Amino acid sequence: MSRREKAPHALDAFDLVDPKRSLGERLFLLWDLAIIVLVSINLVLIVFDALFAVGPLSSAFDALWPAGHDWYESRIHENFVTIDLMFVAVFVADVLAGWAVAIYQQRYYRWFFYPFARWYDVLGCVPVAGFRFLRILRVISILMRLQRLGAIDIRNWAVYKTAMVYYDIVVEEISDRVVIKVLSGAQDELQSGGRELSNQVVREVIQPRQQRLVASASTHIENAIISAYKANREQLQAYVASVVNRGVDNNSALKNLERVPMLGSFVSRALDEAITDTVNNVLDEAVAGLSSADFDALVQNITDSVITRLLADDIGESSEVRDAVVEILDLVKQQVAVQRWREHFE
Repeated sequence: MSRREKAPHALDAFDLVDPKRSLGERLFLLWDLAIIVLVSINLVLIVFDALFAVGPLSSAFDALWPAGHDWYESRIHENFVTIDLMFVAVFVADVLAGWAVAIYQQRYYRWFFYPFARWYDVLGCVPVAGFRFLRILRVISILMRLQRLGAIDIRNWAVYKTAMVYYDIVVEEISDRVVIKVLSGAQDELQSGGRELSNQVVREVIQPRQQRLVASASTHIENAIISAYKANREQLQAYVASVVNRGVDNNSALKNLERVPMLGSFVSRALDEAITDTVNNVLDEAVAGLSSADFDALVQNITDSVITRLLADDIGESSEVRDAVVEILDLVKQQVAVQRWREHFE
């Protein structure tokens, strides 16, 4: 493989003629560009020679350009192996030179790691049809290095943009299926009677956050009740008054009290109003006391009891935690299955 980039401080310039770039850096960059050109020519030659070997295509070439057909067949096709070996000689020299530079710069933990890290370069030097097309990886590797050097910007190339679109599609589809497969496996384990995952959810997710859950639960409950009470206070007081009135009307002792001359009806109404006011005051005090430490302690006790129950060893087959986890996994699978790559085309 061609030389790797130097230290970052030596790569400030972005073109070959920039005086800030040393002569050695420019030579390395020129060598990389030369390797790209040679590999591109070699790959075009390989593809063309493979097509030339196809009878109908060779005959069509002969019919269109007889002189060119004869020249190619006698000069190139018959000597294709020799010509390919000339390219291979350059590529082998490139690999050996890159290996020497890697050893000098101590890029790898061991000196013999280079051919394993650049396996595509090594195999691409094998003059066998099955390995020749690995040489295109050499071009890609050099282009990525030139991108890091700032000599080119492939992100603006139409080919790169198109390739990345379809690359993202492939990666998303594969990763989505893997995730869905894993989540489905977890659901199957839960539904088949496995309780370890649901217990882990309680032990490792809920229990460590118990205090925060209690604080959050008490805050939300307090805000919800206060908001609802303020919005419906008049309706609640009217309901309490109607309930108290019915209770007074149905109470035999109060009915007897009303029969007392002069004071009976007055005392009955006073008791009715006193009971109504007392109940309304109790409601007001109860709602106002939701922000007290006593209410937080009550929520704490309830939450402790719930978590203790969830952590019990005798969680039944119809565990709510397990059912909740299964349903959550279903929602996650539905979200994962959304094909976000469609947004690009839409």
